[in-house]
Amino acid sequence: MSRDEFRKYSDEEIKHIQQLELMILKDVVNILDKNDLKYYMYGGSLLGTIRHKGFIPWDDDIDIILFREDFDKALEVLYEQLPDKYDLIHMDYIDDCFGSLAKVSLKGTTFGRWYTSYVNYELGINIDLFPLDNLPNSDFLGKLHHYGYTFCYQFVINSCIKMDMYTKFRTKLHHLAYDILNFIPINKKFWKKLLTKEMTFFSYRETERVVDCFNLAGYMAYQRSDFEPAIKAKFEDFEVRIPKNYDKLLTQIYGDYMKIPPEEDRYNAAPEILDFGKY
Repeated sequence: MSRDEFRKYSDEEIKHIQQLELMILKDVVNILDKNDLKYYMYGGSLLGTIRHKGFIPWDDDIDIILFREDFDKALEVLYEQLPDKYDLIHMDYIDDCFGSLAKVSLKGTTFGRWYTSYVNYELGINIDLFPLDNLPNSDFLGKLHHYGYTFCYQFVINSCIKMDMYTKFRTKLHHLAYDILNFIPINKKFWKKLLTKEMTFFSYRETERVVDCFNLAGYMAYQRSDFEPAIKAKFEDFEVRIPKNYDKLLTQIYGDYMKIPPEEDRYNAAPEILDFGKY
């Protein structure tokens, strides 16, 4: 599918999504704060916090990130303490979920992604939570760790969902992998545990660097000291935690992050199915 074939959001849709995501964020932050769990605005949400004092006007998601220890505890407390209107989506809780990140999803809404027709759980309007895992100072070991994660992640995907790919050949290859992985006496929980072990391979020791293994841009290491002590910043109508060296992190991720992109690039592709339900 070419870029021109994606559906674009209407102004009303993007504002409505952002309104609901802000509601989710506030509820999640309230629980994290009550349990003394440290989070940081991340990615486009961190960029929006600094450049726009809130959402990037055309952005359709919220990303926060936590050090692994806090991330694992956050999954437990969110599972227990989230209001009933939310689902916690993570591969440890849902059989055919393949994401190493977590999502807090609003029940009664629909946010159709490329994979949602292939899974049994419902994905609503949501926000993302990412873990930060320990990484050694060696870029050679760091890249090896990234390749290991990518390798294990493919086994998780291929064991969890049976989907149609971009070409017939790739579809047949993927279906074959799915059938084999679901035939042999090793279930998908094994591959998920293997993926988590790869992500947390260096957790046994303190490291100066950390990494977001799920980073779609590929291997990118961050300095642990750039996050704490966090500072507060305005995001829309309330305060959030951001890394203390946000300028360094944003420059590392985006380059000249204060430069507004050209108008033709100011949009995200809308999902094929978008339903706000009663909201």
